[in-house]
Amino acid sequence: MQLFPVKTKYKKYHRRRRQLFQIENNYNYPLKNNAAIKAVSSFRLLSSQIEASRKVITKYIRKRFKNKLRFCVFPDLPITKKASGVRMGKGKGNTDYWCLPIKQGRVLFEINKTIIPRAIIFKAFSLIKYKLPGLTKIVL
Repeated sequence: MQLFPVKTKYKKYHRRRRQLFQIENNYNYPLKNNAAIKAVSSFRLLSSQIEASRKVITKYIRKRFKNKLRFCVFPDLPITKKASGVRMGKGKGNTDYWCLPIKQGRVLFEINKTIIPRAIIFKAFSLIKYKLPGLTKIVL
């Protein structure tokens, strides 16, 4: 199940290239009693990558604990692409996928560390690292 917004103000947006070189100001640290995975570099996070990481961590944690993973990201930027073989011009292409530009220092996923042992949290987050395109670190 791909994540995307139900309704947006505009169908197609500009590319937001400058945001990838900034540092996150709002969501730098996890909430109290939570462990998190944090972005060290800036990158674009696709909705398919969010879904893949959700599947990996729920599969790993579900066997032992009934705790939910908290998402701190949601893809809201549509990326358009024209079909191959189409000539130049004739407007902007159709929406191909949804993504979210992640700035350096952003918290991506959180999980409650009071219920789950640190070793299991560390193993689950290290499995997620392979699904994400940029560099990340675990904040316990």
